Amino acid sequence: MATLSHSKIMIALLLLAGLLAGNALAAPDNLYFIDDFSAESGTYFYSGKLDERNFGYEQGGYFIDTTQSDAYGQSVLLEDLDEYSVEVNAQLLDSSDRDGGGFGISFNYNERPGGSDFMLFLVYNRGAFAVLRYKDDKTSVLTSPELTELVKAGEPVSLGVDNIRGQLTFYINGVEVHSMKESQLTRGGFGMFATRRSKVQYDDFKVLSDRPTPTTFRDDFSTDASFFKGTYGEVEYYYRDGRYFINTLDTQYIGLSPFPEKAMNFDLSVDAELLQGEPAGGYGIYIRDWETGDGGFNQFRFLVADGWYAIEQSIEDRPLALSQWTQHSSVRQSGVNRLRVVAQDGRLSFFINGVEVYKHTDAMPHMGDFGLYAAGGVEVAFDNLEFLPLQ
Repeated sequence: MATLSHSKIMIALLLLAGLLAGNALAAPDNLYFIDDFSAESGTYFYSGKLDERNFGYEQGGYFIDTTQSDAYGQSVLLEDLDEYSVEVNAQLLDSSDRDGGGFGISFNYNERPGGSDFMLFLVYNRGAFAVLRYKDDKTSVLTSPELTELVKAGEPVSLGVDNIRGQLTFYINGVEVHSMKESQLTRGGFGMFATRRSKVQYDDFKVLSDRPTPTTFRDDFSTDASFFKGTYGEVEYYYRDGRYFINTLDTQYIGLSPFPEKAMNFDLSVDAELLQGEPAGGYGIYIRDWETGDGGFNQFRFLVADGWYAIEQSIEDRPLALSQWTQHSSVRQSGVNRLRVVAQDGRLSFFINGVEVYKHTDAMPHMGDFGLYAAGGVEVAFDNLEFLPLQ
């Protein structure tokens, strides 16, 4: 993450008043994430178009524009935190919503098959706030709209939420306005929300939380618990003799086997060995695979074949060679090659058998899928995978 000026990281300590098991609870005060939406701080939230809704960065802020849509707009960071404070500045720029336009903070966000569940701290431009729960495609109003003089029509407003394992406290312009206990959605990610037919601009998104100590996940493929097994399309995926295989021998389709979770920053390494076939398209690792607004996909691929390596990128499904196929002494022509990728915000580093072979700056770092890759016409075995999440 880019280093910001001292003025950008002055964070007001938010204290949550409440009792749980007889002890007062205080919100974390360690800076976990900050985005002032400037070009220097990187891009972490979604930019693009979903049906008639637009999302993006402009003039040092972030906007959600639903003025042409009857659906709400939401942009979130996928996290799994149960103790944090989240804060953002927001301003309604335009609205034809019959309720006058609403915007706010979504929190304790969790994706599920077919949808998402989340909490919402919503303020209305007319001068009110409410707390809602979206769960299992149902909306529950937990706190009916309450009038407040802290929200002035058309003026910027600072919003904040403390979450301590479901004990919630809400702030407007630094003033505590409400507290409650939530038992159903108590942890998850967070982001920004705008009601339909509205355009809202946001600035200075901050999260305070204690960072968990990262642990390395290791898989020697002695069990079949982590990756897909079976046939998908014409590609076979299976475990055998303590290794994991992708078999595309009888097809020109590629094989992709994703890790069960998404990630943006990590240190990933795995052993890869060609067993059969002609590796014209290569095999190895793919990372940061995510869907764009128009249904396309972005993806990086780190590939080896016959003593050569290549770094490829797809932007909305359009392939781009970052590094053309290059012969390198670190790449074994046969046997096992150990591939490693270190992804840290905009910095990507690629290693083969312990030797760094390429660096790249990712102008649009993004949370995404990652995993194992094989082009058509090969059988490849993978072993000794290690994954370390990075902050």
